[in-house]
Amino acid sequence: MINKDSLIDALKQGVAGANHQTFPICVDSFTNLWQYEYGSLEDLPQDVDDIIASRAVELGLIELDY
Repeated sequence: MINKDSLIDALKQGVAGANHQTFPICVDSFTNLWQYEYGSLEDLPQDVDDIIASRAVELGLIELDY
């Protein structure tokens, strides 16, 4: 089983270099691997949501409502 911190670090690195086209692929790859390793996406750490949301905002893919 892959260490959760290692997976999250890989996600950080992947999305940091992602563009509009590769970002969804990177997120899909991460979630597929997480689900394979841990059986569910229900226990994703809040860090993962924050990493994905902040990069999506930076890329202009989503807007956050405050």
